[in-house]
Amino acid sequence: MLLAASCSGGSGAPGAASGPAADAVPDVAASAEAPEPDPGPQPTFINLLPWGEVDFTRGEFPSRDDCNAFVRALPNYSGYTTPERCEPIDDPVYCTEWQDPDDPQAGLDCFRGVGGCEVELRRHDLLAESRGRTIAARCEPASLADAWARYQDLNPDAEP
Repeated sequence: MLLAASCSGGSGAPGAASGPAADAVPDVAASAEAPEPDPGPQPTFINLLPWGEVDFTRGEFPSRDDCNAFVRALPNYSGYTTPERCEPIDDPVYCTEWQDPDDPQAGLDCFRGVGGCEVELRRHDLLAESRGRTIAARCEPASLADAWARYQDLNPDAEP
């Protein structure tokens, strides 16, 4: 047995709905969102557990697969205990910039979330008290691209 139904109003059958109310039924196919196109490989950075620190020191990887291959090749790699992770890092990241009196190069720590940044900020505050560290920015939100550019400005010898 084959059953067919019509979604258009005004079928003329007794008891069938007709008029503007019947025509107001939304077209499910038209209202469904089109899937977003695959952006392809995304630039990736390693982030470190437990606080989700962005590891700019190892540079930018062209894709998550390249990042994972690098991490798995590390001599201390273990799927459960290795702190390095190649997970997507969404904007914003939260960055603290500092300068130690005995180091001509400023430092930059960036984290996936404000919580990790605030935990590490306590360490920076202690170093400010004990060693005279100057903190120029405290957990400031930034895009990942801007944070990476700032890291490269502070570390001109770093690999792109």
